[in-house]
Amino acid sequence: MSLIKNQETNAFDTDAIGKGMLMYAKHKKWDEGKAGIITAVTDEKIFVEFIPNIGNIINHYLIDVAEVVNDEWVIRWSEDLTEVNEYEA
Repeated sequence: MSLIKNQETNAFDTDAIGKGMLMYAKHKKWDEGKAGIITAVTDEKIFVEFIPNIGNIINHYLIDVAEVVNDEWVIRWSEDLTEVNEYEA
């Protein structure tokens, strides 16, 4: 399953990934990845909320399509964990 649509400009494929799906992602600058729930997807960004290890709060991270195309992210996502998709550049 594809994560990126081929267009004149790169865009996330909103038919393949969407709100409510589970996501694990790791940016190349991070020591470890973060698992969370996708709260929104646009052509250019994926918004993911996760629970950090510091109490009763929720945090988030954004994944930019340009960074994904530049191989700055490792990304896995799933609708129900019966099938896990992984982005491969």
